[in-house]
Amino acid sequence: MKRLLIIVSLTVISQFSFAQSDATEYVELVKKNFHQEDIREKLIDYDFTRLIIPNQDFLGFIGSKYRRIKTFYNSIQQDTVDPFKYFIKGVSVVGTNKCDFLGELEIESIHEAKRMELGVDLMYKDAGFKSQGILIANFTFKEDQSQNHVGIFSGKMIIWWLIDRHGILHINDVNNYSDNYKNNQHIGIWTEYGSSDSKVCNWGVRRIPNSGDLDIGAGEFSANPKYEDLGWKYYRSY
Repeated sequence: MKRLLIIVSLTVISQFSFAQSDATEYVELVKKNFHQEDIREKLIDYDFTRLIIPNQDFLGFIGSKYRRIKTFYNSIQQDTVDPFKYFIKGVSVVGTNKCDFLGELEIESIHEAKRMELGVDLMYKDAGFKSQGILIANFTFKEDQSQNHVGIFSGKMIIWWLIDRHGILHINDVNNYSDNYKNNQHIGIWTEYGSSDSKVCNWGVRRIPNSGDLDIGAGEFSANPKYEDLGWKYYRSY
């Protein structure tokens, strides 16, 4: 029995470590197209609330079998003391199970793009963008313990942003019509209360990070028919 417990514990630790390294690897891969300098202090007066709330519904999965999870942010408030911290209220839905959650998102770093994105056929070449970049944040969302099948979401998030010619901050959707467009990418895990067993849980706008063979779409996200019974049968992109 003792040996079995050790094996189980090592398996759980291995899964958790893999999920953490998975998020780190994804973030580092994205960062290659951006300057390494952290420019948070240069953007300290900006409120990223409007960007954290997605302009399209999230797509997401939980677990190694890619069961569909729907995530919604109902409200976001910037901390009055720390401008890089945000408090989020939301809802998660898996099948018929709906849970409320509360949590924090803290900006880890902000990086400027090495090269401006100007859209399909350079449609924004005369837009006069001042800057483009990514925001990297850590999040922890705790589901209501009085509800069913609840736990804690944790991981990293990436947002692509831009500042227009007037100095106004926007979500960077200049490539919205591109096949590979994505934003608000969340890479993390869900851990049930009272358990050390964690499941991979990722979600995002238009695409889902590290979604394996779930996403078989070319021009847009398309769920693999083999996962229809896991919540993807009546999927609609937006």
